[in-house]
Amino acid sequence: MSLFKAGRKKNEKFDRKRSKGGPKGSDIPPAKASRQDYDEEIDSDEELEKEQQKQPEIDDEVAALETTQDKRIRLAKQYLRQVQEQEQERRYDDADESELASGMARTLKDSFLSATGKSHRTLGGKYTGFELEKAISFHWKKQRLSPTCCALSGDDGLLYVGCKSGWVVRWDVKSKQRTACFQVKSSVINSIAVSHDMKYLVVADGTEEIKVLDGTTLVQQNTLKGHSKAVTGVVFRRNSYQLFSCSADRTVKVWSLDEMVYIETLYGHQSQVSGIDALALERVVTSGGMDQTIRIWKVAEESQLVFNAITEDFSAVKFVSNELFVSGSVEGSFALWSSGKKKPLHRIKLAHGQQDEGHPNWISAVGVLANSDIVASGSCDGIVRVWKLVNKRHTIQPLLQIPVEGFVNAIEFTSDGRFLVVAVGQEHRLGRWWTLRKAKNQVLWIPLSIVT
Repeated sequence: MSLFKAGRKKNEKFDRKRSKGGPKGSDIPPAKASRQDYDEEIDSDEELEKEQQKQPEIDDEVAALETTQDKRIRLAKQYLRQVQEQEQERRYDDADESELASGMARTLKDSFLSATGKSHRTLGGKYTGFELEKAISFHWKKQRLSPTCCALSGDDGLLYVGCKSGWVVRWDVKSKQRTACFQVKSSVINSIAVSHDMKYLVVADGTEEIKVLDGTTLVQQNTLKGHSKAVTGVVFRRNSYQLFSCSADRTVKVWSLDEMVYIETLYGHQSQVSGIDALALERVVTSGGMDQTIRIWKVAEESQLVFNAITEDFSAVKFVSNELFVSGSVEGSFALWSSGKKKPLHRIKLAHGQQDEGHPNWISAVGVLANSDIVASGSCDGIVRVWKLVNKRHTIQPLLQIPVEGFVNAIEFTSDGRFLVVAVGQEHRLGRWWTLRKAKNQVLWIPLSIVT
């Protein structure tokens, strides 16, 4: 199979029909680490109404009169205030005006380069360890089953968590308080994604529908319909309301939340799509599970790149940059790829070892610090492994091994790389093949030691 496919064959044709409700008709068919006692555990059951009432709102009349240009100016001023407050807090309010301005300029430049995918941070040599004893455990008793996914707000101040018991919870990281929640009855939360401005939180709830929630109150705003089987993943294109979704129906769909409409369907996978990710460009990477392919969909060009050099079932995939991505497989391999090469640049077999009976510990989650040389992987062997990319980012090299007992179902880095967020539970996010009774269902916020 060729690396580049032009996207004009029947099974790869892009569906251009637009519909507010969705497309008409249905689509095509180990070694265990000792358990840690963490200093902070959040397990409150207080009422949320007061917290939700405190959230700022824009007057309806003002919003109706506000032009697009006015909105851009307002949001820009709001962002500048946030950057200024963050810089003041970082410098403990004792910096002079010139230092503050310099810090803000540097932050704005880094944000722009990161948003456009043009920044390339080299941080591998700056990490010296981790502080597991200072980790915060986010846990709520109603989320009694394993957490399956998590997402961070753009400023890393809010943490969203989904779990097998059908609850989505929003946590304020600084206050360690639960500020909103949403329940899907008799369903599992497969995936969540939050927009860059926290206006929307989208939820794949184990059905063929996608729930669109208000990112602040978690009140449902809309429902996106179109998939014919359970939605397995959702992701926003960075700094936009363009949404990508994947499903057990073997398709990838593109949506616009500006108008709440379906845009198109991307065909090609031959089995359930197991993973999905996107950065700033109008393209999305997906892993096809048992069809043993990874695909990069170039939406604007109506084409796709197909990677099938390894005969393994891919379980997870994420972009490192616009050109690089990492994958994890059921066979336990962790691989680094380039969009310009058919074979992986580097692959580590049995990255998380084997079980006693010889079965590999499959990679259940991968994480990346976008546009940097830092990546991570998780399994059920009791270790979250942080890696660095060396040799001009062509080679994966071990960096940190963090003991975390249980199935690692999701991994996220904060934007500055100072914290690692790990959703861990007694069960794998996709099934109940076996249970690790000693594990605790929680999301860990782990400080990383980094030299500035």
